[in-house]
Amino acid sequence: MSDARYNVVVSGSALDGFDIEQVKEEFAKLFSLAEHKTEQIFKKGDVVIKRDVAEPTANKFIAALERIGAAAHLHPSPEEEQPAVLSLEPLAKDAPSEPTGEATQPLPTSKDPSASALAPPLTSNSTEPTESEQLSAVNSLQTGTADATQSYSEGDVHPFAFYGNGYEYFRIWIVNVLLTIATLGIYSAWAKVRNAQYFYGNAEVADSRFGYHAKPLTILKGRIIAVLAFVIYSAVQNIFPIAGLALTVLFVAFLPWIVIRSLRFSRRMSSWRNIRFGFDGTLWPAVIAFILWPLAGVLSLGLLMPLAMYKQTEFVINNTRYGTASFNLEPCAKNYFIIYAAAFGLMFGAGFVAWAASVVLPPAAILITAAAYFYLFVFVSVRTANLIYENTLLRGGDFGFQSDWSDGSYLKLVLINSICTLLTLGFFYPWAMVRIAHYKAEHLTLLANTDLDGFVASEEEHVTALGEEMGDIFDVDVGL
Repeated sequence: MSDARYNVVVSGSALDGFDIEQVKEEFAKLFSLAEHKTEQIFKKGDVVIKRDVAEPTANKFIAALERIGAAAHLHPSPEEEQPAVLSLEPLAKDAPSEPTGEATQPLPTSKDPSASALAPPLTSNSTEPTESEQLSAVNSLQTGTADATQSYSEGDVHPFAFYGNGYEYFRIWIVNVLLTIATLGIYSAWAKVRNAQYFYGNAEVADSRFGYHAKPLTILKGRIIAVLAFVIYSAVQNIFPIAGLALTVLFVAFLPWIVIRSLRFSRRMSSWRNIRFGFDGTLWPAVIAFILWPLAGVLSLGLLMPLAMYKQTEFVINNTRYGTASFNLEPCAKNYFIIYAAAFGLMFGAGFVAWAASVVLPPAAILITAAAYFYLFVFVSVRTANLIYENTLLRGGDFGFQSDWSDGSYLKLVLINSICTLLTLGFFYPWAMVRIAHYKAEHLTLLANTDLDGFVASEEEHVTALGEEMGDIFDVDVGL
C-alpha cells in the first residue's frame, strides 16, 4: 500500500447535473453545519475538510462528497502551501483530531492573492489515529452521523454574521427620530442605546453574539455637559471671535483626553461571550497620535497625512483589549501609505480626464468627477479595511482576522445606498445601515489558532460616558 498522504479539498462548486443549493443543503446535513457556515465554505472554495489521510481513506471521502454532488479533489500532504485555512475535523465523535506538524506560514486568500491572511497552525495534542479510526470517520460522513458539536475545532475559521433586517431597524429608527424631536433631544440617549443594542445584538461570530451595556441615564448626563459646553463655545465664538479662537485652541488641546474617555467608555460597554472589551490608552501617546501627527501632516502639505491617519488607527488598536487579552496592529504603515499614494495618482488621472472632457462635452466632466469620487472612496475604503483587519492580532497572534472586501461589491453597495437614500429623502437610511452591517460581517472572518474559551474577563473598572458624548457633540469620530 502506498505511503502517500492527502488532504481532502472541497472545491466550492457542484458537479454537473446537481443543483448547487441542494448540494449545500446536503453538505450542511452531513457535517451538521449552520447555513451561514456552509455558505462561507462554498463561497471561499478550495476548503480542506480532512488533512493528512491515507489514500484509501481520502478516496472514500471523495466518493461520499461526489455522492451528494459536491466537487472535491485531493492534494498531496504535507504541502508547502495548503489550499485553504478551514478544517472540519474531527468529522465524527469517534474520530480523534489528527496531528500534522506545525505550519505557521500565512496563507493567501482566494479572493485577493496579494492580501495576507493568518493561517491557523495545523497542530493537535492527540496521537495519530489508526486507519480503522479514519475509516470510522468516513463511515460517519457517508451515513450522515457526523457530530454537530465537533464540526468546528480549535484552529478553525469563524465567519462573522449579521442577522438584522431593514424593516425591523426602520421601526426602531423612526421611533427614535420622532421621540428625539418630541423631547427636544432628551430621548437621544435612549435612541443611541437602542441603536447600539440592535446592531451589537445582531452581530455574531463563533455562534455567540455581541452585547452593548450602556445605560441611557449615564449617557444623558455626559451629553448634557457636552451640549452645555458646545452652547457656551458657540455663543463666545459669535460674540467674542478672539475668545472663540482661544476656546478652539483649548478644545484641540483637550481632544486627546476626549478621545481616550470616549474609547474607554465605548469599549467597556461592549462585550462578547459575557467578557467586556477595554481600552488602556494614555494621554501623551494620544497627544502624539491626534495632535502632533496631524500637525505634521498639515505642515507637509498633506504628504504625511496618510501616516497621521495610520498612527491614529495604530493607537486605537494597540490600546484595545478583550478581557485581559490585548489587540495589536502589525506594522503596515508602508502599505497604508502606498494605498493613499495610489489614490492620489488615480485622482490626478481622473482630474486630467475630466478637464479634457470639459473641453469637448462639459456635462461629461461632471459625470466623470462624480464617478471618480465614488470609486476613490471605494478604492481607499476597501484596501484600508482589508489591510487593517488582516494585520490586527489578538493575544500575541493566537487570533487574527481575514477580510475580503472587494471594489465591485463595495461600489455596488455604496451606489445603491446613496441613490436610494437620495430618492427616498433619507428614509432608506435604516436599510442602508443594515446593508453595510451585513457587508462588513459577510466579508470578515475570525481566525482562531487556539481555544476561544481561553480568555479571562478583566477586572471591573469605572468609566464615565462624558468623553464619548463630548466626542459626539464635537464630531470627533474615533470608532473602528
